[in-house]
Amino acid sequence: MLSSLFDVWAGKDWLIAASVVLSAFVSLWMIRYRSLYLRALAEQENNNDLVENLSEGIYRALPDGRHIKGNQALVRLNGYESEEEMLAGILDSDKPWYVEPGRRAEFQAILMRDGKVEDFVSEIHRHKTRERIWITESARLVYDRKTGRKLFYEGSVREITETIKRLKLEEQFQKLTSRLPGGLFQFRNFPNERGEMLYVSAGIEQISGISPEEHLADSWAFTNLVIDEDREAYLASQHEAAAKLEPWNCEVRIRSRDGQEKWVSMDARPERSEECITWHGYVADISVRKRHEMEIEELAYFDPLTRLPNRRMFLNRMTQAIAACERRGDTGALLFIDLDNFKTLNDTQGHDIGDCFLVQVADRLRRCVNPRDMVARIGGDEFVVVLEETGSEAAHGTLRAITTANQILSALNRPFELGPLRHVGSASVGVVVFDGSEKRADEILKRADIAMYQAKAAGRNSTALFDPATMDREAQRYRMLSDLRTAFSDNQLDLYFQPQVDHTGRVTGAEALVRWEHPTLGRILPDEFVALAEQFGLNDELANFVFAKGLEALAGWQRDPVMAHLRLALNVSVQSFSSNDFIGMARSKIKAFGVDPTMLTFELTEHVMAKDHQLVAARMAEAKKLGVRLSLDDFGTGYSSLAYLKQLPFDELKIDGGFVADIENSDGDRALVKTILAMTRTLGLSAVAEHVENVRQEAFLRAFGCDFFQGFLYSPAVPADRFADMFHDAPPQVAVPQPVMLQTA
Repeated sequence: MLSSLFDVWAGKDWLIAASVVLSAFVSLWMIRYRSLYLRALAEQENNNDLVENLSEGIYRALPDGRHIKGNQALVRLNGYESEEEMLAGILDSDKPWYVEPGRRAEFQAILMRDGKVEDFVSEIHRHKTRERIWITESARLVYDRKTGRKLFYEGSVREITETIKRLKLEEQFQKLTSRLPGGLFQFRNFPNERGEMLYVSAGIEQISGISPEEHLADSWAFTNLVIDEDREAYLASQHEAAAKLEPWNCEVRIRSRDGQEKWVSMDARPERSEECITWHGYVADISVRKRHEMEIEELAYFDPLTRLPNRRMFLNRMTQAIAACERRGDTGALLFIDLDNFKTLNDTQGHDIGDCFLVQVADRLRRCVNPRDMVARIGGDEFVVVLEETGSEAAHGTLRAITTANQILSALNRPFELGPLRHVGSASVGVVVFDGSEKRADEILKRADIAMYQAKAAGRNSTALFDPATMDREAQRYRMLSDLRTAFSDNQLDLYFQPQVDHTGRVTGAEALVRWEHPTLGRILPDEFVALAEQFGLNDELANFVFAKGLEALAGWQRDPVMAHLRLALNVSVQSFSSNDFIGMARSKIKAFGVDPTMLTFELTEHVMAKDHQLVAARMAEAKKLGVRLSLDDFGTGYSSLAYLKQLPFDELKIDGGFVADIENSDGDRALVKTILAMTRTLGLSAVAEHVENVRQEAFLRAFGCDFFQGFLYSPAVPADRFADMFHDAPPQVAVPQPVMLQTA
């Protein structure tokens, strides 16, 4: 058979046979190719459909960047209606696609270098509308398999404008929250007390010392920082806000991770859903504000020197104590403590020593009472103690109050070490027991004040229980104060003049004494109302009256040849002399009445010596410039220091009448008067003796060099017209002018 075939092939018909076989093979190949072509064509059509239906923009572009194909998503992204319109628009337009210059070149460089670009984020224009949008773009190069030549590149474009906006907002939000002085938070509360922290900003770490991640992992992290004393109220406030679905606001103390105690403010708004409440809130560190509030409260309610509650806080506490007594049906007690002779200590030793003493007194008072009781400083040297729950019976309350008062006196009697000074103090204590029947705190304080003055009148360093009978005397005192105010407007006050004579018995001047002719009580002497005027702010009115009335009289004397030689002295209180406008007032009145100031003497009590010596010396120098003389009244009874007396520009001393009254019977008073008279001669001063009542006193005074005399031996104080009559009815022999004193007490 093989040979037959060979014969056939070897024969002339082999070409025919080969042709037949080849034709069959070609036919089969054509059939196969067509089948593959049709299948590929179908797949291509399917792929085109798939690309056209993608939500991402798909494109094909030549290596130079010119687009040659794009799907419908890309067409819409660029604002066109069809692929043809888009390709023509891109081809014909010279408008930049990328917003940032050079961004396209950067894309091309990466593509040509790496053969691909992935997630290339850029801001571009919608090509047709020029609206700015953000996209992310990826692409790959397609090469010729045989030559390796770059044919084109294919890529995808997805718009991410909303994503970028959200990311920018989140970035901005993070920046803002990171710079907030507090932290934002969001958490959920479920009915079973389970909580879930949803969000915490970075600022929370600055407050708590715990990172946001830790707060998110542990919803109780912040609550655990709240100090034990505040935690119950903190949780209760949140539960109450949740129950009422109201905003939650609270201020609470926490202890941060580093151990610092801080005040924080919580402010959150609730949002209820079916299964929980979501809180959206803010926490802030308010430690600085709280510190300022406490400082303000201390200024408003605490004495800055002793750190004790002040009068305002005392009255608030006292009001609460009264209400509590009424509610419980028991008693309380108020102790009013006034330090004896504090003014002397403060004026003579200086304010630093005085302040040191007050601080130590406050400390000792605290130790005398229970923690629930109150000690307060309500004035310069005035303290109060409020004792609460002293017993159901007034007797029990009185016993507790008196016992505490005695403990206080004992504590204050122990020596105080005040720097270089060792001082033994004492106090006068007034006691009032209250039960709530009297509702006014100021009324109970007034009763304790009255009791304190009773203790002081009894000799100081003692305790007095309030006696209701004293209220009548106090009421009378306040009625007199009211009448005194009326006396100024109704011209009920007048000046009387008591002659002053020299050693020959000739009148050289007069001392003026203020008198009050009360419409119902009759004549009231200065001892009964001058101190009242000084205590209740009428001192200036009284001083103005005395100056005006006295200078009016002096002006009249200077116009009368018979009386022109007479001098007048005006007693100046410590309050008046310490006033900044005293010299100005005196200057204006001297000018207004046109008097010769050299015929005028200002009489100062020894209390002025206890004041600021530099201030006193300066004020006295101003007075001397006016031309007036200066006299030191009641010498020997106060605070005079010979060293200071020598430095100050006094012209004369006035011997206190109490020494003059006893020079006949008291060896001590006689020795003292002789010493005073010798000292005045040594210092070159004149000496004036008051309250001279008989010739024996006058003889003793004249024998030891007294210059001037005044008292009932010569004349009582008389009204101005009667004083003038003494000169015109029987004019006394005129003597060389000498100083005359004015006394208001």
